[in-house]
Amino acid sequence: MARVQVSDEVWAAYRASLGATPVSVALGELVRREVGRVARHSASDADGARLALEDARQLSGELAALIARLERAAGPGSVPSGDVELASHVEGTHWADDLIWRRSADQ
Repeated sequence: MARVQVSDEVWAAYRASLGATPVSVALGELVRREVGRVARHSASDADGARLALEDARQLSGELAALIARLERAAGPGSVPSGDVELASHVEGTHWADDLIWRRSADQ
């Protein structure tokens, strides 16, 4: 058993966003993703690299679907695809910390 250190408001919003999904299942998915993130960043042998690549491709597909949904929701004039670039030089504690937004020079 572990305690999650977030504010009551954040915890309530998280719980509400889960709907019928049990907290244990959702937290298990968060742990699985974190383990995958660490594996992707530390894979060095061929087998580890293959597993990390498979995990990264799955995550990439999920992110592509999320980006497409958000672009549709944002409507015309939103940030076009391609304006998200990986910032591998940025050391973050969460996968989203590795993303930065940039504007094209011609906009």
